[in-house]
This record gives sequence, structure tokens and C-alpha cells, in this order.
Amino acid sequence: TFLFKFTKPDHKELVLVESGTRLHTTDYTRDKSITPSSFCMKLRKHLKARRLTAVRQIGMDRVVDFEFAVAAGAQAEGTYHILCEFYASGNVILTDYQYQILALLRVVRLDNEAAYAVGKTYSLPGAREIEPVGKDELIEWLKRAGPKDNLKRHLATFGAYGPALAEHVVLRAKLSPTLRVATSVDLDPQSPQIEALLAAYSEAYEVVQKLKTAVQPGYITFLGSDKDAAAEEVDEEDQVFDDFGPWLFEQYCDKPHKEYASFSDAADVFFSNIEAQRLKSKAHQQEAAAERKLQAIKDEHEGRVAALEQAHRKTEEQARRIEMNLEFVDQAIMIIRQAVAAGMDWKELEDLVGDQKTQGNPVAERIVRLNLSANQITLELDDPEDWDESSDSSDDDDSAKDGKEFSGPMSVDVDIFESAFANAQRYYNSRRQAGIKHAKTLAVSSQALQSAEHKIRTDLKATKITATVTQARKPFWFEKFSWFISSDGFLVLAGHDMQQNELLVKRHLRPGDAYVHADINGAASVIVKNKLAATAAPEAALSSLMPLDKHSVVSGSVDGSSADSIPPSTLFQAGVMSVCQSRAWDAKIVTSAWWVEAHQVSKTAPTGEFLTTGSFMIRGKKRFLPPTQLVYGFGFMFRLADDESVARHMSARQQRLAIMEENRMAVENQAPSSASPVLLRKDDSKADDALEEFTVIGEGDAENDDSQRGAVTSVAASASAAAAKKGTDFSEQRKKYNLDEIDNAVEDAFEHNKDSSEIQSDARRHLSAKERRDQRRQKDASKSEVAETADNELPGDQRGGKVSKKEQRRLEEEEKFEKQKQKQ
Repeated sequence: TFLFKFTKPDHKELVLVESGTRLHTTDYTRDKSITPSSFCMKLRKHLKARRLTAVRQIGMDRVVDFEFAVAAGAQAEGTYHILCEFYASGNVILTDYQYQILALLRVVRLDNEAAYAVGKTYSLPGAREIEPVGKDELIEWLKRAGPKDNLKRHLATFGAYGPALAEHVVLRAKLSPTLRVATSVDLDPQSPQIEALLAAYSEAYEVVQKLKTAVQPGYITFLGSDKDAAAEEVDEEDQVFDDFGPWLFEQYCDKPHKEYASFSDAADVFFSNIEAQRLKSKAHQQEAAAERKLQAIKDEHEGRVAALEQAHRKTEEQARRIEMNLEFVDQAIMIIRQAVAAGMDWKELEDLVGDQKTQGNPVAERIVRLNLSANQITLELDDPEDWDESSDSSDDDDSAKDGKEFSGPMSVDVDIFESAFANAQRYYNSRRQAGIKHAKTLAVSSQALQSAEHKIRTDLKATKITATVTQARKPFWFEKFSWFISSDGFLVLAGHDMQQNELLVKRHLRPGDAYVHADINGAASVIVKNKLAATAAPEAALSSLMPLDKHSVVSGSVDGSSADSIPPSTLFQAGVMSVCQSRAWDAKIVTSAWWVEAHQVSKTAPTGEFLTTGSFMIRGKKRFLPPTQLVYGFGFMFRLADDESVARHMSARQQRLAIMEENRMAVENQAPSSASPVLLRKDDSKADDALEEFTVIGEGDAENDDSQRGAVTSVAASASAAAAKKGTDFSEQRKKYNLDEIDNAVEDAFEHNKDSSEIQSDARRHLSAKERRDQRRQKDASKSEVAETADNELPGDQRGGKVSKKEQRRLEEEEKFEKQKQKQ
């Protein structure tokens, strides 16, 4: 199976080719092999970055030709073809412009000769076309039917119509598919059956022509014959797939079915679900095999424990039987021991025991066998409790006796060189050892089972089929940029590089959108898509579909297409995005971003200047945002698995936005609060409109340290001056974010850098020791004067600046000591 990826701007198609089986576009993703095959590497080598120029079927044959032609034409060198065969075992063949084979999936041999191999020329088969069926051809074909051929099977190989269309023809002719051709079909040219078949074939030919000229919907049928279910909405997850086709044939009309936009979509869903079910079945089989293996281990362990328990009870019963038959056991041991001591042959001794059995000797009758090589004899010992039972006992007694585990005579091995008591003691010792072994087995049984289960689960996890077939999610157009959804539900976009910045502004910046940037090197070009403007002015949104031209400027915003409708919180978040991607992130510099309308952004440079890629000209006033904190984050995007989950979350964002809109309207109806951030908006006065600013952004030139210092340290001052001019106060906001302390820290950092640079420059020339001492004295004197001045200006309890905790405790102890001294 091969997956071809075809891409064009803002669109991607995946074509799946399974040799000899199927060819269709797919919306599902499949797990691929980590290491590609040599044939796949060959295809990548010749076809990567090639343009697909044509796809055609060779007549009505099951051969598809993918043509990758060069600009000079399909007959020029550099053109490649991929030929996919879907008959027999199938094949995938790569050829050059002259159809000379460069690589192929499998070598085809005919009459022990390689018909298709590397270096040979691929011969295109003669193309067959579907022709209308004539009456003479139909009658001649029906006459060739065998005595047992039915109408459906015989017409399936007639012409190039195929089995599905042949059955459709038979049903449209109001005939039975199982009709015997030789006995039940009238072959007279004027018969109604022949006329009905000809009319049905005429309709089938029209169906074929429609399928060749236009894209037709596809259909999937499910097992079942409920006519009512066919008209209802069908969920393929709850049905068993039966067949698929490019036309709703007559044989499928009464079955449950589902319609798709195209035959390719229907084939994709059919095969993908079948493949997913097959993979799921294999996974279940592996799990079932693992469960059977684990159960076998449990059964074996339980059998071993049961055998130990049985041996323990049997050994105890054998010892008890010896104790109950002590005299008899001693007699048997004594007789056999005397015979062995007399030097009697073992064979003669066995014959003697057999003769004594025939004569009715009670001791000989209880001897089962002799094992003199091991100095043992086997005796058959009874339970004395059974001797007291009468032969005419009741059925209840018999059933009680049968319920005993060891009833009746039992064979016991006895050592002839030990007494009866010694043999009984030996069995008791064996019973004790069996009990110890049984206890140990039970003690480690749970741990052994857990270890075996863990090993089986580990092996299953290592060999489990993890390949899955899932529906691929089509990415949105904005996912190639850096993006996020603001808290107000607005889409915010930023480019990854200069090329994306250029594309973002040219193609996606529309009237009503906002352009956000910052006056610091490396700041991102950010645009905020204004969905409120598009909703309020559909005609303005429709006119904004034309992208920005290289030398054109978007004219003034029309009514309803102003960026003023974008909430301040969204603009502030966009400013954070722009600043955090600049040099301010590494330098720990706090600065402010600004925003402008879309019509203020242009690619037209002033006379004599040139704008590089990703650079734009800003005309008019910039509206500065509050100073930005260097706080950035990332988010996870969760994919909803089914339509039910999508329906549950469909209105979540709308509800949240509705609540935020109500809160915003409630705040606007109240008096403006000084604690709420107010952004600098465009002034409506004609005097300010006459003062037009021209700023080039995104040039990427390195700025010197003095200009950067001036730009950073003057942000707060310029923002305050602008706010005073506009009637806006940022004092509360500055207190909220501790911006005064941050500005002081930044100024101290710049002063430190400046002092360091001055010291380095002074160190370049040679200074005498006296000059160095004078410089240090002057610096110490200036610092002491500044400290004394600051302490005199501050109240007594605040002089000296911020006091550490240790110093504060020391001062408290001194004050406490002075008070105690005064009391004394």
C-alpha cells in the first residue's frame, strides 16, 4: 500500500494506492513503516517536488496512468509515469517519458521470461471501450450459456459492464437473476424478455456515460433488508458493511444505504472501516491468546497445588493403614526377610508367593508384588473400619462409604529391613515434607502468578498491533502561522519569519483588522482579525477579499470596518505576542507595543527608499498599548472524537462571548473608572490628522545602544504625554503592574552599562596612580553627597532607602536598649 501526497497552496490531497485492489483519495491517517522500502525510496528520488499533470485510465482496463510532465511537454525528457495495475496480483510501475521501466513493485514473468522488468519498455494494453449492446450480440451470447448457468452469472462476463451492472440490468428488465438461461429464457428476437434486456442495457450505457463525464455520488450499502431503514439516516458504526458503488443499483435500493459526495469518498470510508475492524480483530485475538496463556499457567499452578495436597493426604493414609495392620505387616516382612536371608532366588521367591496365594494363604494374598532390588514389597492393606460394616448395609451407608476419599484396599510400599513402626514413621516423615512443600508453594503462588502475568502483559505490549486508522483532521489556513484565540474570541496571527510576515499582511490583512507591532528589533508583525467588522458590514468584508497589492494602500476604513470594535484586551494580548518574540525577551526589557488600522499599513516606500521583504510603511498615528509584561505561554488543542462531543461544545465559546459582551456593555453604561486601562485611540481632530507620521518597520537594521536606551526609557514618558494630550491617565495601571519600579531598574541597568563603557574607554589610555586616586576620591565624594541629600529629603524613618530585615532587627534592638537605659 502506497500513500501519495499532492499539495497546492492551501490544499492537500492524499491518494492511497493498494496494488491490485484499490485507488482513491483518503481522509484517514495510517501508521507507516519507520524504514521505507527500496521501491518507495526510488519513487521519492524521481517524483519528489514533481507536478502531477494528468491522471487517466487506459480505456476500460484496470490500469491508471499518473503523468508527471515537465514544462516542455509530456514527450520531453524528465517526464515520469506511474502505472498502477488493478488486475491479477496488481503492480506499480515507474517509467520515464518513453515508458521505459525504471522501477517496479514485482517482476512479471510470462513463459519463463521476464515480461515486465527494469530496462524493458512497458507496452500499453489495447484500450477497450464500452459500446451499446446490440440485439444480435445479446442473443448470440445467451446461446452460449451452459445448461446450469443462470442469467446473472452468464451476463456478468458479457461486454465490459461487470457483475454489479449486469445484475442491475437483469432486475431493471423485471427478470429473476437465478433464471436458467437454457430452459427459461426465450431467445426469439421478438420475445419480451430480449426487448426488456435491451432496454435495460440502454439505460446501463447511459449510466456509464454519466459516470465518465461527471462526478457522481457514491453509496455504501449495509447488511439487512429493512426498507424503512434504507430511508432513515444510517450510522456506519452500528452497521455491517456489505458493498459500495458509484451508482445506487437496483439490487441495493431496498437495503440500508448511505450516500457520499463522491465514489472516492465512499470507497475511502468502506475500506478504512474494514481495515480498522480487521486491525481491531487482530488486537482482540492477541489479547485472547494472552488470556488463554495466562489461564493455562493458572491451571497448571492449581494442578500442582492440588497434587501436593493429594500426596500429603495419601502419605498420611498409608501411614495410618500400616498402624492399623501392624501384626500383618510384621508377618509379611518377617517371611520375606527370612527367605532372602536363606539365599532363595528372587524368581523362586516370586513363584513361592504365587503358589501360596492359590492355596489361600492370607499373608501371601496381601502381597501385590516384590521389589527386592529396592528392598521393598508392596502390600494391599485394608481399613479396619470397613471390616465392621455388614454386607447388607443400607444405600445411605453405601453412599457415605463411597464419599470417602480413600476407601477399600490401598497399596503400600514397605521396607523389608525395617519394622512396621519404622515404615509408618517413614511415611509420617514424608507427609511432613509434603506439607512443608505445599505450604511453600502456596506462599509463593501469588507472587509467581503476578510475575507470569506481568511477563505476558509485557510481551503482549511489545508485540501488540498498534496500527490504527483514524480520520485525519484538515488543518485550518491560519495554522501555518503563529496564532491564538484571544479571550474575546478574536483570531490573532503572527508570522514565523519575514516571508510569512509579508504573506500575512498582503493576503490576510483586511479593512477593519488591526496591525500590532513594537519599536524594538525582532518584534513580530501581528494582525487581529476583526470578526465584528465582518458581521456588521458584510459588503465591506466582501470587498476586503482582494489582497493588498505591492504598491497600493488600503483606503480609509468604511463604515463598520474599523478596528475600534476590537476589544482592548485582545489588542493588549496581541501586543504581548509581538513584544515577547523580540529582543526584549532576552534583554528583559519592558516596553509598549502599538497598533494601527489596516489602511495605515503599506508597501509603498518614500521616494528614494526601498522596503525589504517583511518590512512595511506605517502612515499616520500609532496608538500605543500599556507596557507589556514578558509573560508568554502555550496551549493544547484537543480534538473531539465524535459528532456528539462536537454538538456539546458547539455553543461553549458563543456563550462565553455573550457573557463577556454583557459585561462590556454594563461597564460602558457606567462612568469610566481610572483603574481600567484605556488605550490610545485615533484622534478625530483635523489638526492631528494633518500631522502625519511616516515610519518604516521591520527593516532589521541593528540599532545602537543609545537609540535603544532612548526608545526604551522614553516609552513611559511618551505614553504619559500622549495620554495627557488625549485625556487618558495610566497612573493606576502603572501602580498595578509596578511599572515605576521596572522603569527605575531599566534605567539603573543602562546607567551601569554606560559606566562600564566609560571605565573601559578610560582604561584604554595610561593613567598615573595619582590620577586614579583623584578619580576614586571624586566618585566617593559624589556618592556620599547624593546619599546625604537623599536622606535629608526623606523622613527620618525612611532615610537610607529600603532596609533589610537583619538591619531592621538590629535597629529595633538598639532602640530597645536605649529605652531601657533611659529608664535606669
